[in-house]
Amino acid sequence: MMSIKPIVFCLGIFPAVALADDFYISSQSGNHLSLFDSKTDEITKAVEVTSGPVMVAVDKSNDAIYLSHPEQGKLSVIDLNSFELIHEIKTGGQPFAMVLDSQKSQLFVTDWSRNALLVINTTSRQLVDLLAVGESPAGIAIDPDGRKVFVANREGNSVMVLDADTPDLYATIETGERPYAVAFNPINGHLYVTCVKDNSLTVIDTKTYEKTADLKPGKAPYGVTVSDDGKRFYVVNQNDNTLVEFDAGSLQITQTIKTEKMPESVELSTDQQHAYVTNWFSNSLSIIDLQQGKQTSSIPLKEGPRKISPAQ
Repeated sequence: MMSIKPIVFCLGIFPAVALADDFYISSQSGNHLSLFDSKTDEITKAVEVTSGPVMVAVDKSNDAIYLSHPEQGKLSVIDLNSFELIHEIKTGGQPFAMVLDSQKSQLFVTDWSRNALLVINTTSRQLVDLLAVGESPAGIAIDPDGRKVFVANREGNSVMVLDADTPDLYATIETGERPYAVAFNPINGHLYVTCVKDNSLTVIDTKTYEKTADLKPGKAPYGVTVSDDGKRFYVVNQNDNTLVEFDAGSLQITQTIKTEKMPESVELSTDQQHAYVTNWFSNSLSIIDLQQGKQTSSIPLKEGPRKISPAQ
């Protein structure tokens, strides 16, 4: 039987370093950042932040959490340990999705309204570059070893591949309609792109820049993530209220699991046995047992949960 757990706020002393089992969750309507402990299945801390936080990027090496605020035209920087606001980066435009570069001190941010990719220096916390991309860039991913950045252009129905070190554009690849989120599989070099309008998922070979498959995960596919071993990837479908598991080799659906209302984003536990799904309309976090193939509990969240991001 599925259980519904209350929000629990731990008032004790927090560890000096974020734990591998910790996840950070933004709540856009509730203007909150929450810390989820997957070992205890509890929200151990929740703090109010600048209005309209959407995406989350965790810079563990600098003890910082970045939140994007598209409606405010800025990023906020939160101390990883104290949860206090330590800096704001006024980017202008509408900064949206973010990805950190593990090889260099830089953060890439898509800018929805200016059709641009922003580059933030994570040491100085300054905007250092603005690169032209396609129309209404949304999701972003990086191949840190191959030094490539992938940007989904939602209104352009394409993915652009850029050099992570120079302004060079490697390729523009056609996708399904209204691409939103992207996830890179470092094991097989594939990129998975959810396309909201035509209910599809585009698979791209990042070595050849060719589209290799168009999959049908469900209605309005949104968030996507890849297992650590690269053998599986997961997609949430907003209009089906489902989480779908794909075999990365055969590209076949291996299981479909019900979530709560309007799932947004998905991440896997460190042992890869559970999936955590934020549900926009239910204001909740679904905890899904991947071995049992079902949701086993639900954690209440602040209003409008959007992005869940692991600490590691």
